[in-house]
Amino acid sequence: MNALFFAILGVTIIMGLPIGFAIIITSFVFLMMNDFPTLGIVAQRMVGGVDSFPLLALPFFILAGDLMAYGTTPRLMAVANTFFGHIRGGMAVSGVTASAFFGAISGSGVATTAAVGSLMEPEMVKKGYSKGFTASIFAGAGALGVVIPPSLAMVVYGVAANASIGDLFLAGIVPGIFAAVALMVYSIWASHQYGYPKNENKSTWFEKGRAIKVGILPLVMPVIILGGVISGVFTPTESGVVAVVYAFILATFVYKELPLKQLPAVMVRSAKNSAVILFVIAAATPFGWVMATQQIPQEVASWMLSLTSSFVLLSLMLLLLLLILGTFMETIAIIVIATPILMPVVHQIGLNPIHFGVVMMLALAIGGATPPLAVNLFVSTKIIDIRMEDTFPHILQVVGVLVAASVIVLLVPSMSLWIPSLGK
Repeated sequence: MNALFFAILGVTIIMGLPIGFAIIITSFVFLMMNDFPTLGIVAQRMVGGVDSFPLLALPFFILAGDLMAYGTTPRLMAVANTFFGHIRGGMAVSGVTASAFFGAISGSGVATTAAVGSLMEPEMVKKGYSKGFTASIFAGAGALGVVIPPSLAMVVYGVAANASIGDLFLAGIVPGIFAAVALMVYSIWASHQYGYPKNENKSTWFEKGRAIKVGILPLVMPVIILGGVISGVFTPTESGVVAVVYAFILATFVYKELPLKQLPAVMVRSAKNSAVILFVIAAATPFGWVMATQQIPQEVASWMLSLTSSFVLLSLMLLLLLLILGTFMETIAIIVIATPILMPVVHQIGLNPIHFGVVMMLALAIGGATPPLAVNLFVSTKIIDIRMEDTFPHILQVVGVLVAASVIVLLVPSMSLWIPSLGK
């Protein structure tokens, strides 16, 4: 019967149904086939699935990301380009840096790729960078938005795994920076390898200071959010509200790029995006409940533990599974489906759930840049009007760098757990 359960899910996905509907239909059909006395439990579980205080952070961070698109991105790029533009591959390094900062604001890989890539990709192509390399580096860098806190995906994982969202935010700092630095190093290597350009003049310290002065307000936003969470001034959920207020003040009153008459349209767009994600989470709740009643997580854990007793091999198997899922499923869907299944394995092999959450974020970030799904790569290629096939071999190199970074983070837990441990 468990095989039938996943067969139904597979058929609905192959049919092209949105993942939220595929999940809920699978639950309905499976319960009907097993003569479950009342299907009303599905609706009850869906309501209960989103009746969660931590999930309030999700729509707030989405709105904050939309608001920060007004005036923030050019200033972040100016700061990055001032510091790194003079080295070979400096524009690519600047793009990765700007993506890391914007990702720490928006919490979304797709939003980061679209916001930073739309401004920098055409300029990089004009300067002589190949379109394939340009699209690939922004797809990889933009995907880090799900790793660098505050992350929407971390909020969802925290709820699904019953883990501290505050600890997840703190745990993602070092691995997120590490992955970004890895992409910067790759950008410099590739630029030397393919003869990509650099700025003729090195910025003076006066120019660097002026760029920081212009971009200081967006730069301190992640500091305010994470500092407030660390100090206990506000909870991770409340930090979403702080982010919205801060972003609104910058966009409307400081930079004056968001007229008040456009605010309703921004809020409606954010509400729609939030509703889609929350529906998937709601649909996954009865799905997870059905899996629990059928003891599917326990069976998966027993099967994996029967293959080997090696902690390293089991950890790498979990990472490989997430990498594979990320190539054909959307990030939030993987989190809500896979987390209940994999957590028994995580606990039994002694893997810290916070550490595993960061590894999951990295693995799913890679999925955003890996065909065939590759939502970030799709956005990145559309910006400069090329096909996904045109990104080879560069996208494979970017994915390889991120996979190597993920393996290192997986095998060195202190990278994730060091900062959260400071407050305990």
